[in-house]
Amino acid sequence: MHLVGGKCLLGLWHLVLVALALLPASSRALVCLPCDESKCEEPKNCPGSIVLGICGCCFMCARQKNESCGGVYGLHGACDRGLRCVIRPPLNGDSITEYEVGVCEGFILH
Repeated sequence: MHLVGGKCLLGLWHLVLVALALLPASSRALVCLPCDESKCEEPKNCPGSIVLGICGCCFMCARQKNESCGGVYGLHGACDRGLRCVIRPPLNGDSITEYEVGVCEGFILH
């Protein structure tokens, strides 16, 4: 291999980036740092209750009716009390996995 103006090296980096982007979601991992509550921002103006975030350290606003929820590692948040995260089967007939994003449905109980 000849390096002509660094083009070969640049092409290699592009190949590495494409390969990383194509990794299946199951090979990616969520890494939670040790909890430091002093770095947590307090949720403001929540229309409902607050829930712990995905790493179990900081609080965030609970998702409300018709808002997205769930997804990989629960990144789209948890539904408020009286609501549940509903995941619809894909239209192409595939089965539901833990990676789909749902929608909060139900009635908020007061």
